[in-house]
Formats: sequence, structure tokens, C-alpha cells
Amino acid sequence: MFKQLICVLLLLLSYVIAPAKAEQGCPYTTQIAYADGHYRAKDNGLHWQSPKVASRGVIDGFIGAVFMPGEGEERGNGYMDKCIYRTSWNGVVALRPSSGNEVINMSLTSTLYWRLQPDAFELPVYTCEDSQPDNCAFKVNEKRTDLSVIR
Repeated sequence: MFKQLICVLLLLLSYVIAPAKAEQGCPYTTQIAYADGHYRAKDNGLHWQSPKVASRGVIDGFIGAVFMPGEGEERGNGYMDKCIYRTSWNGVVALRPSSGNEVINMSLTSTLYWRLQPDAFELPVYTCEDSQPDNCAFKVNEKRTDLSVIR
């Protein structure tokens, strides 16, 4: 009876803790590995990958992130465009979340580090400049957009 009670309590506790895990940040530099011409990381169920790079270097530090709002300046519906890192060869590497043909819908969770500003095309984007990836926090939403139908 005692074991059953403990199991039920653990199950209920997992439902309470699970939503707290929904908030996440960009991958830490120690999670990023180089393979087949790309930098890659897996963090909290998201796969991150850079474009193909010509030379390999050590990821020295986190620079910041860019979030694209879905409509206007909306923080609750958009996607993480990229997480940006500095390398040992004085280069910059951008990691993007990947999920096959789907855009992973996300929302910003914190207002402390994210700033709204226009990008090069005068479109609104949120930027986060900080040395800690966790400070550029976001949440993965349940809805996804299949890009294979947009062709």
C-alpha cells in the first residue's frame, strides 16, 4: 500500500514539474559538437544545427539569440531564428532548431533580456544579448507548422 501511494505521488509530481521544464534557453557551449561540417547540439528534445562551415574551431562563448515574432510584435507566437556563438578562430556560428519539415512554434518567456528592435529589413525581431544561454529563455508551444505544404 505504501509503495502504491509513493508511485501515485511521484506520478502527480511529474505532472506538476513537467510544465516547469517547458522553459528553456539556447544550448550551452559544452553541449555543442562538430560533426560532418556542422556544429550540432541536442537540448531538451530540440535538435540544433549550424549551416555547413569550412573550418572547425572550439565554441568559446555564447553571444545571443534572435526570435522572430509570428505576427507583428507578438511574443507568444513565433520561432527562434538562431542562437549565436563565438569560436576560437574568431568566427561566428549560428545554430537553428530543427525538426524536419516543421517550424517549431515558440514563445518568449522572459522580458528581462529580450529587446524588440527592427532587423535589417525594418521587420520587428526580438534580440537577446547575454553571455548565459539560459537568460535567452523561450518556451516550445504545442502547435507546429508543416513546411511541406508551403511550396
